[in-house]
Amino acid sequence: MERPMIRRTFIRFLFWALIFYTAVSATAVLGVQFGLIPVPPRKIAAADNQAAQKGLVAHFSERAFAEQFVREYFFWTKGKESSRAERLNPFLHNNMDVQAGLDFKQADWESYARYVAAWDIKERSDRSGVIDVTVFAETILTKVGNAKMQKRVDRYMVVPIKKVGNSYLVADTPYLVAPPMPSSRQLPEGQDEKEQGEAVNEEIRSQVETFMKSFWKVYTTGEPQEIAYFQKNSTPTAGLKDILQFMDLKNLSVRKQGDVYAVTCDVQLKDLSSGAEMAYHYTFDLVREGDRWYVVRMGQGEI
Repeated sequence: MERPMIRRTFIRFLFWALIFYTAVSATAVLGVQFGLIPVPPRKIAAADNQAAQKGLVAHFSERAFAEQFVREYFFWTKGKESSRAERLNPFLHNNMDVQAGLDFKQADWESYARYVAAWDIKERSDRSGVIDVTVFAETILTKVGNAKMQKRVDRYMVVPIKKVGNSYLVADTPYLVAPPMPSSRQLPEGQDEKEQGEAVNEEIRSQVETFMKSFWKVYTTGEPQEIAYFQKNSTPTAGLKDILQFMDLKNLSVRKQGDVYAVTCDVQLKDLSSGAEMAYHYTFDLVREGDRWYVVRMGQGEI
């Protein structure tokens, strides 16, 4: 009799323990959900995210500061040297020359920067905290006393800057450098165009050439519904009507890859606004169904 009594007592204990655990767990979940029980923030993740954001902001701040300085640096008008000094003043530390090292009193040309863009940003290895920002500037020079005489001069300038508070200052005299030169005029391995598939006979090539010329005539003059007639998906597509005029098709290459014909070509187009002509490189994927050809894919600028 004693063993059954112990067993029943143990079962009751387990039952009430389970009920108590369920009640406590449910209460805790509801407390967290409704904000009654505070949950400590994930400090590590928040700190990492904050650090990443600071780094991104600093990068763009360096770029923006250097670009704005270069824009002001290359803007001068003969006889208004004091105006330039006032504009440069917020960028320069106290010990720098007010004209940032430039003496243009004897200059025969006035200048402004039409376009500037940071090219490279490097922190010096001497732990000085100085950052060298290389900035490209497209400048327009105007002959003093002859506003009609202008010329464009492209420049690359290194601007040494240093963090001061929440901003930057130019830490040393900026200086011009030669334009960066690529080590090779060839694309890196694996990025040049490689002919794939099998060559086609002259009959197929002639058909593709005729189709492509017809396509380009409609693409530069037709409505979206007319262009859709040339596409496999029959989707109306906006072309280049009233923008460019088709002139010629050159350097056509056709190779068969399964059921698809890979086509590359250079298209000669004329700008209707200015009359200037331009050549663009295009790639196409075509399919043939009976006597009809269709465009599956069209890409521009692929080398």
